[in-house]
Order: sequence, then C-alpha cells, then structure tokens
Amino acid sequence: MITLFDALVTRASMDDFRDFAAAYKQVAAALHAETDDPAFRNVDLTDKSFQRWRAGLVTRPHHPTPAILKRMFGRPVAELFAPCTDEQIHALNAAPTPVLDELELAMTARDARAHAADAASQLLPDLSLDQLEDDLVRLVRANTTTPPHLVFMQAKELLGLAKAMLERTQVLSQRGRLFVVAGQASALLGACAFDLGSMPTAIELMRASALYGQVAEHGPLQAYAHGYLALLFYWNGNPAHAVRQIERAQMFPGVGATGKARLAAIAARSYAHLGQVEQAQAAIQLSLADRGPTRDDLHDDIAGEFDFSPERVAMSNSSTLLLLRDGPGAEASARRSLDLIASQASGSTPLAVAPQAGADLAAALLMRRDLDGAADALAPVLALPREWRGAGLVGRVNAVRAELASPTFRDATVARDLADRIDDFTLVSAPQILGPGAVRLALGGNSS
Repeated sequence: MITLFDALVTRASMDDFRDFAAAYKQVAAALHAETDDPAFRNVDLTDKSFQRWRAGLVTRPHHPTPAILKRMFGRPVAELFAPCTDEQIHALNAAPTPVLDELELAMTARDARAHAADAASQLLPDLSLDQLEDDLVRLVRANTTTPPHLVFMQAKELLGLAKAMLERTQVLSQRGRLFVVAGQASALLGACAFDLGSMPTAIELMRASALYGQVAEHGPLQAYAHGYLALLFYWNGNPAHAVRQIERAQMFPGVGATGKARLAAIAARSYAHLGQVEQAQAAIQLSLADRGPTRDDLHDDIAGEFDFSPERVAMSNSSTLLLLRDGPGAEASARRSLDLIASQASGSTPLAVAPQAGADLAAALLMRRDLDGAADALAPVLALPREWRGAGLVGRVNAVRAELASPTFRDATVARDLADRIDDFTLVSAPQILGPGAVRLALGGNSS
C-alpha cells in the first residue's frame, strides 16, 4: 500500500530522512514565529516515525505534527496517511513540478523569522540569534557538498541578517555573537569567491572576516581568515606576502590542533613558492604532527569548510611537494589523501578534495613518465560537472597540462588527447558562472 504521504515525499525527492527532517523543522520554526506556540519550538522527529508515516501504520499524531504536515503538504493528516488513490497518483505524475519544494520552504521560514525579528524592534530575541547561528553552521557544513555559487547566495543572506540584527541590539554578548557569525559568513563568501575565480572579491571578504574576528576577539576566526589570505596571496603571485600572513595567523590565541595543522600546510606551500625547501619540508612535518586533544569552536566544532582533515592535509602537501619537484613524495601524499577518502563514510569528506588529490597524483605520475597512469588518475577529475570545477582545481589540472607540454610527451597521442580534454575542462568551469568579467585563475601556468 502506498500512502498519499509517501507519494508526496517521493515526488518532492525527500525520501532521505535527513532531508525531510530539515524541512519539517524549518516549517515548525516558521509556525512558531507566526503563532508563538511553544509546541512548535525545537520539535523532534525520528526516522522510525517518518517510516511509519510513509507506511500508514500510525494513529492520528498529537499536536503539533498535524499542523506542520498540513502546512508542508496542504492536506490534513487523515488524507495524508490514507492509501493513495489511482486518481491522486495520476495527478502527481502529471504535475510539472514537485509538490514540495524544500528551497521554497526554507525561504518561507526565513521570511517569517525576519518578520518576527522586525516586530521585536530593538529587542533581539535569543531565539532569532540561535536560529541564525544554526543556519550558519548548517551552511558551513553543507559547503563541502554544495556548489560554491549556491553557497555564496545563502551566505550573502546570512551576512545580511547578521548585519541587520547588529543594528537592533546593543547587548554586548549578543553583538559579540553576531560579529562572529558575520565573520564566519564573510569567510565562507570569500572561499566561494575564490572557487568562482574572483580573486579581488575573495581578498576583500577575507579581510572583512579578519576584522569581524578582531572586533569579536575571536582568535580561531582571525587565524582562519589570515591563513586563507596567505593562500590567496600565493595564488596571486605574492608568496612573500603569504608568508607574512601565515606568521601573523600563527600568533592568534585559542587555535586548536586542526587549525594549526591547516596553517602549517598553507605555510609549507608559501615557502615552496619562494623556493625555501628546508622551511617547506619543516612545515609539512608540522602539518602531519600528532594533533592531540586541543580543539577550537571553529575548525573542530563547526568544521565543514573550516575543517582541515588528514586527507585535506595530505592533498595540500602533495601540491607543495610538486612545487618542490619531489615527484615520489607528491605521489605518496596524493595517494594517501585518496586512500583516506576511500576509507571514510560517503559524504564525510568535501567533494573537492578527491579531485584535487587526483590532479596532483596525475602530475606526480607524469614526473616519472607514467602517461597512462596519469590519464587514469585524471579521468574522474575531467568528468566533474561544471559547478565543481573551482579555481583551485583548475589550477591543479593546468599543472598537469604544463607537464604534458614537456618534450618527453610532445609526440605521444595520449598526451595530445589528454591536453585537449584539459583545455575543454578549463573552458567550462565554475569561474565562468560569474561571466566574462570574472578573474580567471591559473588558466595558463603551473600553480597549486
């Protein structure tokens, strides 16, 4: 037996419990903002209940569930949990769009929350600030599995909400929290801008993030922003400035072991760009050191974009070793990154890490003249959808292109075919989402 609820959930592509629960809680939050009924606050839902609803094995649920489901689907629960008729199935199949649009639900919840916050005038309810922080955490974690142009638009909205809330409260504790949220949103926007190929925008946003962190006296946020500025500066051809940024980033207090490993990996590449081999190798070893128990609330607790897991460290170090022309070391580090990713649960590693490690592996294999191996390593990378071809990955793929231009491969058919595929890859990439006026990164040279 198929219930109408099950058919509507399937039609809305929300078969996964996590997707449905997120939409369910967003609608509950919107109803709480509209009615101030405490039953809608912090609602809980289990996978077991969700599956029973889909199967129709349920008596009429208690408040607030009927109201939430009616808001989501526009139908009473008695009809939702009843068997789906042939006419209803035909109507659903004929519908041009899903009955339930999760993005529309999210927009409805945010609009309701914004309206409620406006009504509060100069009084900023803690619920509004809690929700903003929760939204920011979810977005930071979703950034690793969501294309950058989509994350950019949502992060822009959260930054706007944080700025609006700052104008409505003079409570120091609330302003401190809002400055941190604004700084985190700016950092996320800067990372997306870099992926989309707009270097000046990325630098400006990371500087804003660092300033927000300074106002909030938040050491980990300042360290993250200055570390990212170092990355941007060596991409922009100024590795000496990158080293200065790293040295500054390492001075901020409260940074846990994950954040320190990230800074060490960025420092290693900065030194490699300057040709300072010993310093680069020392920084690599520091990035691989045992992390111990020290944590911070940005790199470890929020994680997501702010995390720097061992597979990301290995991927970053493979790029550094390529700059040092250490082919065996780069190959080993890239393979370690890919092996670590393969051992993780699906979805636990950012989608961008494996392609970047794969591109580095291809470049390392070319250094020992393994053309076929390089082509195999690069194959899944070149098959990526356009929205995942960020500037960092494009730079790594073009490093492979530069290796193919050497006299060793000049007359090899496989090399020519691979070079053509790389050219096609870079012509249709994420930075082009911004249009012809966007800055293109590393489209013509060896970079990391």
